[in-house]
Amino acid sequence: NQSDDYYMASGFSYHMGPEWVWLMGFFLRARLQFRSRPPVVVLNQLQRILQAHADHAHGSDWQGLPELTNKDGAFCPGSCTTQAWSSATILEALYDLHNC
Repeated sequence: NQSDDYYMASGFSYHMGPEWVWLMGFFLRARLQFRSRPPVVVLNQLQRILQAHADHAHGSDWQGLPELTNKDGAFCPGSCTTQAWSSATILEALYDLHNC
């Protein structure tokens, strides 16, 4: 979009609006590594977040995770419906969780 609309032109809404799913994997891995609360609290938090991603993947036509979501994981129409790096970072978090 190369219009004069500041909030749409030159990819502003793409880079400054939606949530990037691949970052969640790194957040989860860091949360597991640097937990300050009792392990049970952290593990429950991680399992809740990971379950939401699993539910999305199982309901997806592509059995994967999107590139972007809107606020709180809502559908983002400008997003690729399945992105490898989104799934990969979540899988890395699952690996870390399994081996902690």
